[in-house]
Amino acid sequence: MIPKQLCALALGGFLAFTATGVRADDSALLDVLVKKGILTKQEAEKLEAEVSKEPAPTQGGLETRLKIGDWVQEIDLYGDMRFREYYQNYEQQLPSAGTAFDKNIQRQRIRFRLRLDADFKLADNFFGGVQLSTSDNRDGTTTNATYTSGFDNYNIYISRAFIGWAPIDGLTFVIGKQNNPFYATELNWASDVGPTGLVERIDFHSLFGWGSPGEPAGYTKEGKAPPPAPAPSVNPVELSLIAGQFTFFNNNADSNISFNKTDAFMFETQLLGRFRLFGGAVTIVEAPDVQIWNEAGLGPTGVTATGAPNPATVTGTGTGAFGSLNNSAPFPIYTRDEFYIQGPGDINFKIAGIPVSLYWDFSYNVWGPERFNQVYGPLFDKVTYNKGSTTPIFSGVVHPSFSDYFAWLAGLRIGLNRKAGDLSLLVDYRQIGLAADDPNINGNDFNLSFFNAAGWRVSIAYNLTDFAVLGFTGWFANNLSRNLYGGFATNPSAFPIANANSSQVFAVDLAFRF
Repeated sequence: MIPKQLCALALGGFLAFTATGVRADDSALLDVLVKKGILTKQEAEKLEAEVSKEPAPTQGGLETRLKIGDWVQEIDLYGDMRFREYYQNYEQQLPSAGTAFDKNIQRQRIRFRLRLDADFKLADNFFGGVQLSTSDNRDGTTTNATYTSGFDNYNIYISRAFIGWAPIDGLTFVIGKQNNPFYATELNWASDVGPTGLVERIDFHSLFGWGSPGEPAGYTKEGKAPPPAPAPSVNPVELSLIAGQFTFFNNNADSNISFNKTDAFMFETQLLGRFRLFGGAVTIVEAPDVQIWNEAGLGPTGVTATGAPNPATVTGTGTGAFGSLNNSAPFPIYTRDEFYIQGPGDINFKIAGIPVSLYWDFSYNVWGPERFNQVYGPLFDKVTYNKGSTTPIFSGVVHPSFSDYFAWLAGLRIGLNRKAGDLSLLVDYRQIGLAADDPNINGNDFNLSFFNAAGWRVSIAYNLTDFAVLGFTGWFANNLSRNLYGGFATNPSAFPIANANSSQVFAVDLAFRF
């Protein structure tokens, strides 16, 4: 024992003397001494802890090392910046007898996006993340900001702030404003949306050790390593259950309007399966999902004769329904009759070494007919005007069909953008019924967030460098059901949800990551 203690003492002094230059080599040397039986694991850890206490480097008498708590195990800082040329055009659906009616709406903007991220791991299996990002008017569906108003400065918002805990392998809890925890496509979730609330995740393959190669063989008492174990096979099945309970809108519990006394919540549960075939050459993902919203108002201050929310009673902007949501195309009326069954998935493989992905998604609203009639409607298929009047008269009540509460998407992606010279191509087609999705969390590029639409997205992207990507994307859409007027669906509603006969959107992106 005495020679070992002397050896440890001498080694500790040597490592402390040379610590500022060879920390990685020190760890490797300690590992070898443990494997040879000269030091125990506890002695090595104690030596390494003593070495880590060397004085912090200074410059000009000031400490230059960043101080963090002992419980912080890892911090990852990163971000991205994107510049976008954005053009959109859509044709309004509602005809008008007035000469001032602008049927074709065009807009051109130069936009940018900045996101700064910090992910961290803490002791006792805690972790978390924070993201600061740009946005126009706190819009939760996009982090783009538009260059405007002379040389004004631009706002930065807290777009992520969450803490998680993984007490054991395969079990995770997260609280706060977090990344979307679900496997999803843009059909149902805008890519920038970060829900706020609680998430629980069970990874059954980790919890029960499916496909685990077992514990690695240790060293013998003589310090000789056994023959290397065979490489573990690819885990053929991964199965996860993900559940989320999210706060969407906080209402005044003392409101004199019944539907505004209750806060709006969203509940979602997904079973995510990943299946690897032929040794991992083909991967299939399927993720059936149930999303339910409770019945609550989203800011209107008045009611109609039937007691339904009536945001039209609000005359000023920034108050009531007009100030309740900040999405670029909000629908701040009701989270009523929303019970969606969804099914995103994909198949991934390679052709001549090039990654290929076939992907899909669908959404079916079990309560779609009720939402179509009672939230968006009543809706009509005819509009006329009295002579000399610009007030529309609607007639011909429309009854919903399956396509009005069903949405689907199918697409193909070839290539990935990871390093300089990479080229990717993406093409997909989608149809979105009027009552098939929630309008406040869907993407606002395709058809400018309007529902009752069918169309294409085409995108091509090229890596100029490992960190810079140039992309071109176009979205093209038309009405799914023609001649749909009235209610809250189209003009003259303050929040039309299906107001485009057709739309075209083009974006040129130059993105950098750091």
